[in-house]
Amino acid sequence: MIKYKMDLSEEKKDAAINIALESKGNIRKRQKLKPICYILSILEIIIGIYYCTKASYTSGIILLLLGIFIAILGYTAKDFQRYVLKKSEKLLDKSFRSGIVEYTFDTNGITIISNIGESINYWNAFKEYGTFGEYIYVKRKDNKMILIDKNDLTNEEKDELLRLLACNLPQ
Repeated sequence: MIKYKMDLSEEKKDAAINIALESKGNIRKRQKLKPICYILSILEIIIGIYYCTKASYTSGIILLLLGIFIAILGYTAKDFQRYVLKKSEKLLDKSFRSGIVEYTFDTNGITIISNIGESINYWNAFKEYGTFGEYIYVKRKDNKMILIDKNDLTNEEKDELLRLLACNLPQ
């Protein structure tokens, strides 16, 4: 059994956002979004140029600006996703975003104790674990994440935690 206490700092919130950005689902979304944005922006710009020369000048300018905006959105898709994730995190109740959270890892699963309550998550509630920089993360099936700073654990605790995770979850 391993007990781990974590203070929900900005650094840890940023690490969780970076892990989410590098997930397969978000990478796939960006890979689909970029070509769609580029094609749509080219079409908007072409139609905007046509409108500027043949029809309404104002509509043409609006379409040109819209095309440029869509191209920028495609180019900065990762930054846009980061912005959305940070914004949605800030919309959570402050009690969910601050304080100290205690995790207990054992053969049954992970017990979470925070200032809003206590819960037990059995291993079948989780889908994967992995490492990202100095963090170990465990993802639940609803994509909620548990973040563990490797630097806060002793080598024995780290080895036992990784053994528990390897026995119960795919990497």
